Amino acid sequence: MTKKLLLSAFLSLSISCLFAQSNEITGHWTGKVMNQYDVTYDFVAQGDSLTGKDTHYDGSVSDITNGKVMGDSISFSVPIQGQMTPVTGKLKDGVLTIHLTVQGYDLSADLKKSAAK
Repeated sequence: MTKKLLLSAFLSLSISCLFAQSNEITGHWTGKVMNQYDVTYDFVAQGDSLTGKDTHYDGSVSDITNGKVMGDSISFSVPIQGQMTPVTGKLKDGVLTIHLTVQGYDLSADLKKSAAK
């Protein structure tokens, strides 16, 4: 009986932590790539699934695909220059740092959550 109770408590806590991370990721995130190109993401995290929109520096908007949430890390793909580009990110201290490779260049950006416009 004690084992079942402990297992149930552990599973409840694990699920709560997963949803807490999802809620932290859900929202409007902005930042700059190479300290000059504005990027905006509007994420919706539900459990381990991530959906949303990507607004590129030129103002074009696209859907993110293959989105996943794994604790404090995310991954998804977005079309950049006609190719699906994988993006990974990690949330730490309220900053979501993303990494991607475009035309052989490794790029990153620190995104901060803000109110949607």
